[in-house]
Amino acid sequence: MDSLAEDVDQASTPKKKLRLSRMNSQEEMTVQIKTENRAVSACPSKRWSHTMCLSDPDSAVLIGGETSDQNYCEDSLWKLELDSDFWFPMNSCAAGPVPPCARGHTATYDPDSKAVFVYGGLREGQRYSELYILNTVTWKWKLVTAKGNVPNLAYHSAAFYKKELFVFGGIQPSHSSGDSPCSNALYIFNPEFELWYQPIVEGDKPLPRFGHSATLLSQKLVIFGGRKTAAYLNDLHVLDLGFMEYTAVMCGSMPPLPRGFHAALPVSDNRILISGGCSAIGALQDVHIFNTDTSMWSSVVSPLLCSKPRAGHSMLNLGCTVLTDTEKQEQGENINIRCTLLVFGGSDCSGSFYNDTVKCTVEIPGDK
Repeated sequence: MDSLAEDVDQASTPKKKLRLSRMNSQEEMTVQIKTENRAVSACPSKRWSHTMCLSDPDSAVLIGGETSDQNYCEDSLWKLELDSDFWFPMNSCAAGPVPPCARGHTATYDPDSKAVFVYGGLREGQRYSELYILNTVTWKWKLVTAKGNVPNLAYHSAAFYKKELFVFGGIQPSHSSGDSPCSNALYIFNPEFELWYQPIVEGDKPLPRFGHSATLLSQKLVIFGGRKTAAYLNDLHVLDLGFMEYTAVMCGSMPPLPRGFHAALPVSDNRILISGGCSAIGALQDVHIFNTDTSMWSSVVSPLLCSKPRAGHSMLNLGCTVLTDTEKQEQGENINIRCTLLVFGGSDCSGSFYNDTVKCTVEIPGDK
């Protein structure tokens, strides 16, 4: 920050030329990548247990993943141009200490710092606690030398709230005493001080789990599903981040099948959407909405999202529109919100892996 301020204060023609040349070189690199990609029709390899998050309003970043025979993807870093659905391989473009390809990690975007926080996961059967930060402006990696109570997790969840990273659950290193291999602990990472700590949390704490989802709605973290050892779960808890208190939600309708390794995201201030996942009967191909105001589940018809069984996939919300009264009347159905979603990759939990990029519109029903 200080060096940037000095550049602005002491601006001169040579420095302006230097900035311009850097900008030009970055644009030339982008043009070169586009040209090479069009020549070879580049696309990420088939995978699951990867991560994907928005890196700005116009692009997304894909990190890591596992393919067949438990092999890790060599093409571990990609950028997707959302308007053209064009993929850019970024392995050779990123600088700094590049993280090893992993599965079961999390990648969480912080819009304030324009950085992606990549934490934890598995590589060659080993869990690791490293935290890497990718600057999406410069495409430079940083390995954080963290302090405090550093967790060691995989298949956990992560969300950014008030400039801190909240990590819940996941697989822990096994203990000789035979303790549960998964966690229900909450850890928080403070980027300013590069410090991990555990807050005091009250209420009805969820069971230990991994492969679950934790979706941020305003100041609430909605935790759903996952696995506890061999059993899949379909319970739902809400963590109020203001009071730091858990509440076990008693649903007023039939919940979805127990599952883990599903995808989940917010579609309004009071609704989350879940898609697919692994279950006791195999991979699922369904879509459900949970309303936090009514504590009700409802299923959603989406031919594209439900076209194949899919688990360990990534899903992004590219934007939602609330229908006007006129549009609702023209629709002739109880549709309240229309969302554009993007899905990449995944597996059918039976040996098949995907690398398709699916962009679809999902219509969310209103409250009945």
